[in-house]
This record gives sequence, structure tokens and C-alpha cells, in this order.
Amino acid sequence: MKNLFGYNVNSPDGKFDGEEFVLRRIDGELTSKQKRLEEEGTALEKSSAFPLWLSILKYILLLAGCILLGGGLDALSDGDAPLAQMEANGLWWIVGVGAAAILIGLVLALLEWRRGKNVKGSSAFFDLSERIKKLNAQSYEALRVPENAVLADVFTFPYKPRAKGRTKIFAPQYILAEAAAFREGELFCLADVAQVLGIPLDKIRRVLCVKRGAAFIGWNKETPPNKPPYKVRSNQYGVHYVKRHYAVEIAGSEEFYLLFPPYEWEKIAPLLGDRALNIQEVKKLS
Repeated sequence: MKNLFGYNVNSPDGKFDGEEFVLRRIDGELTSKQKRLEEEGTALEKSSAFPLWLSILKYILLLAGCILLGGGLDALSDGDAPLAQMEANGLWWIVGVGAAAILIGLVLALLEWRRGKNVKGSSAFFDLSERIKKLNAQSYEALRVPENAVLADVFTFPYKPRAKGRTKIFAPQYILAEAAAFREGELFCLADVAQVLGIPLDKIRRVLCVKRGAAFIGWNKETPPNKPPYKVRSNQYGVHYVKRHYAVEIAGSEEFYLLFPPYEWEKIAPLLGDRALNIQEVKKLS
């Protein structure tokens, strides 16, 4: 089965796998404006981050420092070896190098954080944010997205095609995206700022609660992920984890899944009609 919002990263058109469900798109002028703002945002994001080599160096220093410091302290705690022998083995030097590497890594992390904070607090960032909000509102109006539509997070799946199917391009496999969800007659609709997907309710086979956890990157809420009502676990690299997630099984030219995190169920369930009444639990998706 395919993720409804899966997309081939090598595809020049950037279309989702669920293209057959597209009802309408924004016009060429709005598309051009969206692309220009996206390019501005990418450039601003790059200016807020360290060069790749410096970010890699930061992680190497932190990792190597922890290994050296931990190993050195463990050896120094060995009461069977006399102190003179420990010093002769250079254990104190190893501990010192490890501590210095960690310190330098932490300084680089602090500088990177301050650089990002300065950019996000700049007038250029706020100006771009306001222009994006206005253009998104114009796009939703052009797409006829109703005012009572709810914003819900969904899992997208970037992949590269292979001879024996598809393969994820990195771990975790999902990127979080935001879609406006609403009903239009007998269609369950999902819209981003470029298009509206309309899924006939009679094409929805079932709703699954997948017990296997899901890992993803990206966060769209103002409330931090670890706070109620979300309570999403995250690691130091910005990867988020949920213990279970939901899958709406859709019949089309192929079989599709719409995947989303558990905290969005109460928003999406009313839009699925009687399909949401019986939820099947599964250990994992086939």
C-alpha cells in the first residue's frame, strides 16, 4: 500500500502519490508566489544554521568527548591500579581531552542556538512569516477551503524508487505536514496551500489503530510536543516519537493509507462519518 501523501524525491513535479484524488489546485500566479516565498524561507533557514561541516564537527566532538571522558573516568575508578601507573598510562590526559572536546562541542551548540534565535527574532523573519500567512489565506480562499476546516497533522513519506519497490531516504521515515480537513458532501477533504484532495467516503475501507510506534520530524503546533495534550516524546536531534498512530485505508487505483498521529484523532474522526465507529487494532501495517 502507498502513503496518500507519499512522494518520490526524484520526481520533477513534486506530486503526491494520491494525485488521483486531487479536486482542485491553485492557479499559476499563486503557485509562483508560493515558490518564491518558499525559496526565501529556505535561504533564511540556511542563514540561521551553521555550515554542515561545523554541525558535523559539533556532534563528533560531543560523541568523542563522551567516549574519552567516560572511558577515562571508568579506568580511574579502578581501585586495583596504583595512581602512578594510571598517570603513566595517560588516563588523566584522556579525561582532560574528553572534557575539552565536550566543552568545545557545547560552545558550538550554544553559538548555533543563538544564531538561530537571532535570525528567528529578526524583522526579516517576521516579515516573511506575515507574507506567508497572507498568501496561505489567499490560497485557501482560492481552493474554497471552508472557515470551519480543522488543521490536522498528517505523515508524509519521502522515498526513492527501487527495482523492488520504494525505499525511505532517511530514518525516521515520516515528515509531519499540516492539512486543512473538512467535509464536502460525501467527500472527506484534505487541503494544503496548493491543492485539495477529495476522498469519497465509500472509498474508505476501514480505520486502523496501529500499535507500532512512529518516528517523525517536524512540529506544527505552538505548544511544545512534550506538553499536554500532545505528550510526544522527542530526542536531542529533533526526532519525535508516538507509541501508536492511525491509518485510514483508502481504495483507489491502488490501495492507500492516510497516516496521522494519535493526538489528531478527535479532529479527524467526525469527518469520517460511520467509518470511524469501528476501529481495528493492528500491530503493524502490512
